[in-house]
Order: sequence, then C-alpha cells, then structure tokens
Amino acid sequence: MEEVANELNHGGLVISLDLKLNWSVHDTFRYGRYSKNMNGVRQALPKILALFEQYGIHATWATVGLLFAESKAEMAHYLRGIPVKYDNMRYAAHMQLAKVGENEEQDFLHFGKSLIERIKSTPHQEIGSHTFSHFYCLEKGQTEADFRSDLHATAMICEELTGPMKSIVFPRNQINKAYFGACREVGLICYRGNENHPVYSTQNTGHTIRVKKWLDSYMNITGNHLVTMEEMQKDTLINVHSSAFLRPYCGPLRFLEGLKMKRIKEAMHEAATTKTFYHLWWHPHNFSKKLGKNLAILEEILQYYQELSQKYNFQSYAMYEVAELCHQLSKQKK
Repeated sequence: MEEVANELNHGGLVISLDLKLNWSVHDTFRYGRYSKNMNGVRQALPKILALFEQYGIHATWATVGLLFAESKAEMAHYLRGIPVKYDNMRYAAHMQLAKVGENEEQDFLHFGKSLIERIKSTPHQEIGSHTFSHFYCLEKGQTEADFRSDLHATAMICEELTGPMKSIVFPRNQINKAYFGACREVGLICYRGNENHPVYSTQNTGHTIRVKKWLDSYMNITGNHLVTMEEMQKDTLINVHSSAFLRPYCGPLRFLEGLKMKRIKEAMHEAATTKTFYHLWWHPHNFSKKLGKNLAILEEILQYYQELSQKYNFQSYAMYEVAELCHQLSKQKK
C-alpha cells in the first residue's frame, strides 16, 4: 500500500484564484470606488494565463456564477430563484441590479463571460464555483434552502460552457459544513478550507488578527500549512485547504518582498521534499496595480516550481485534480 501511495503522490503546488469582479465588493466599498482595480482584471487575467501556459501550471478559477450571464435580464431571471433574505440585505446580490449595465460591453464590473471563455481556452485550467451570487454561508438570515437554490443557479448557467463544476471556494471563506450535502448534490467534490491555525479562523476578526495575517506573509509565524492526502479526506468534501495568500506587491513595503519570496519558497521546498501539497491563492484584481511587478513575482514562483519539479517530481494541480487523486488512493487502499 505504501508503494501505491508513493506512486500516486509526488506532492504538488496547488493554485486557485477567486474571480468575482464587483460582486465581491458591492457591500464593502462605495460604488465605483474599487472599479479601477476590478477593470484591471481584464489586463491581468490574460497575462496570468500566459504564464500558467508557459510553465505548465494547472489552476482553479473559482468564479461567481453571475459572471456567466450575457445580459442583465438573465441575471435577474436567476436571482429571482434565490430568495435569500440576509438580516443585512446589503449582502444580497439582487439589491445591486439597479447599478448593473445591460451587458458586458456596457459593464465590465459585473459581467465576465469573455474572461471565463479565455480561461476555458487555456490548457489545464479548472473553472470552479464561487457560488452564484457570492453567497455568504454564515451570515444571519440565509438558509440551507437558499444556498441550494444558489448552487442550482450556478449549475444551470454554466452547464453549456463548462459542464458540472467540481470545486468550490466559499465567499469570504465562510465555510458551513452543514451545507456540504448540498454541495455534493450538484457534483462538487472539494473545497478550499482555511489554514489550520486560529489566526485564520473566520471567527477571529479585528485589527490584531489582520496584522498577524499580514506579518505571516513575510515571516513564518503560523507554519507552512502544508496538507497531506490523508488530512484532506477528513471531511465529506475533500478539503484542499489554503497554505498562503499571495499578497500583491506594495511599493512602500518593497524592502519586504525578499522575505515574502523566501517564505513562499521555503514552504514549497518543504512540500516537495515531504510529498505534501502547498496551496497558494489570490484574486486576479490583486495584480491590477503594479501589474508588471506582480507578474514578475508570479514568474519567480513558477520558475522555482519548475526547479522543484525537475529535482523532486513536484507537480502542479488544480483543486479537483488533487481531490481525484485522493479518491484514487482511497480506492487503492480498499
């Protein structure tokens, strides 16, 4: 059995990105305040994909289902079937429809089908779910029935372009394990969990926690958060949990960039030598400012991945590929 496990598992780099445009910030920023960052996705995304193709990178793009819509009328049609009533209704996507244009040509902030098609046409890219309406699974007022309706809306709108999705990233990392059954009903097999440390618990918030998270990106405060296939299988959905968020380049803090890269590379090296998985994630809009600098950072990471691949057979995975690997190993053990 140990030989089977070694044959299946060489360890790997898992990459996921959350694609959501304005649907993620309508409840936190005044309308239009963050639009420059979101519009920058249209410059950043093709360049990220080009690097992924150049270095043979497999990645998951967790995508808000509303971005598949071709018209405002289509958005409204699907949102009518999701009767969510948050206690704080500013979280509800349908409350933003009045600000939405008629189609992607008129509104780059709320439509994204052309971006999804670009991802789909790039080899080894998975289009996963970020729910249909950027649904918050732990906010007061929402119910499991609402969540089911949201999942089914995604399943319907993406069917023709991508087919059934296999991976989900919960918005704001609000993971509600009571909803895993609903995820499995629509064919989802894995999710991105949070790092296994109190600092990354969704229950811990506030300025001190944010500072600790920020510091952890530059210095190893909480560990490398690598994950084994055995650990992933403890939930009813495979938990391909996060190892780190890739913080974008920040000019005033450029003297810390070396520390950030050292932190990432040390974790990747440990994953390669211990045959475990290192899961790095970010948002495409994080690259919008200082695009050249952020692409250079990404390319340095991917070049190091290639070194580890050649030396240790370290591999690249989308989230669903790791989950399927887990299922293969489980079958072999039986």
